[in-house]
Amino acid sequence: MMRKKVLTISIFALTIFGCSNKTDETYSSEPIENIYNIELNDNKKWKVDEGMMIHIKAIDSEIRNTNNESYPDLKGLSRKLNNHIELLTSNCTMTGKAHDELHKWLLPFIDLVEELDQSKSKEEQKIIFQKIKKSMNEFNAFFE
Repeated sequence: MMRKKVLTISIFALTIFGCSNKTDETYSSEPIENIYNIELNDNKKWKVDEGMMIHIKAIDSEIRNTNNESYPDLKGLSRKLNNHIELLTSNCTMTGKAHDELHKWLLPFIDLVEELDQSKSKEEQKIIFQKIKKSMNEFNAFFE
């Protein structure tokens, strides 16, 4: 009987909390500022090609994993993000307005990752990491 209750509670907990790593969730409750002046596609998010979205989801996952660590290795994160960015840019298949809007986000994001890689102090790394999370929030608000 006790085993059945534990199993039921476990399944319930997994159902509620198991999907908390979705890409469209934000890293904070701060409102999206649209710091890159990205336009929506007739009030809808832009569709990112599936082959590219794989790499963006990997970037998002790396950021989320690092965000959940007590003592994050932010220099290590910059190396991981750079690898994903290389894969993303080498697999670019988008064209037109969606491509242009994606670049409004991507180019500054690449600069932030480079800043993180070049940072000298833990304090500077923490500040840049906050900017990277904010940038990922921007992506999630305008693209899917």
